[in-house]
Amino acid sequence: MGRTPFPGKGDAHLFLKKVCVPIFLLALAGPAGADEIGDALDASLAAQRAARESQQRIDALAAETRALHDRRRAAEWQALQLTAYAGQLEQEAAVEEQRRAGIQAELARVTALGGELLPLTRRMLAGLEAQLARDPPFLQDVRRKRIADIGAMLEDPTHSAAEKFRRALEAWRSEAEYGHTLGAEDAAFDCAGGAGASRLVRVGRVGLYCVDARQAARWDHAARTWILLDDEDDAEEIARAAAMARGKTQAGLLVLPVAKP
Repeated sequence: MGRTPFPGKGDAHLFLKKVCVPIFLLALAGPAGADEIGDALDASLAAQRAARESQQRIDALAAETRALHDRRRAAEWQALQLTAYAGQLEQEAAVEEQRRAGIQAELARVTALGGELLPLTRRMLAGLEAQLARDPPFLQDVRRKRIADIGAMLEDPTHSAAEKFRRALEAWRSEAEYGHTLGAEDAAFDCAGGAGASRLVRVGRVGLYCVDARQAARWDHAARTWILLDDEDDAEEIARAAAMARGKTQAGLLVLPVAKP
């Protein structure tokens, strides 16, 4: 069985010194001194606890202060953003108000003009009907349908006055193009005016010609009838004009008979 080593001479002296000092102090203090020391220790511990609690409260207040500071900065930044957005909205509202005023002025102008457009459109339609009656009989079905459609549109309240005027203006442009273009169409009669099939060739509004498998003719506008042509060269020239009008041959000089002035 081992024995506990006994401290050396120097260690024993230090050990006895550490043990004896508190005993000596207690012996000097006596019972009353021991109570005072205990009270002092208790007061010191209480002060330490109070200091820790105070520090904890200080840390909590510091954290709360930082949180409040962060919230304040966030609120200030949001306020700046809202101020900038409000300024942008005010600018957009001003632009929108100007646009609305412009639209209202335009509507007022169009409304005032609408009262003039409808009578003008009716006069244009009457002019188209008169032009159709004066012209040689080319594209009769197409032109009559165009006039009828515009007439029906004029009586339809769902279409605006501007749209009605636009349609009439487009019809006038089409009629104007007939005066300087070459055109061809198929007809359900022969050049003598009987049943059959032929091809009509329009040279502007200067001449209207007919060619079928046997003969050719030109429209006599004064007599309002077809005049047969005896010259075979005229028939060939009219057939060549029809091919030019349909893009089947290159454009070139045409020699066609015309009515005497």
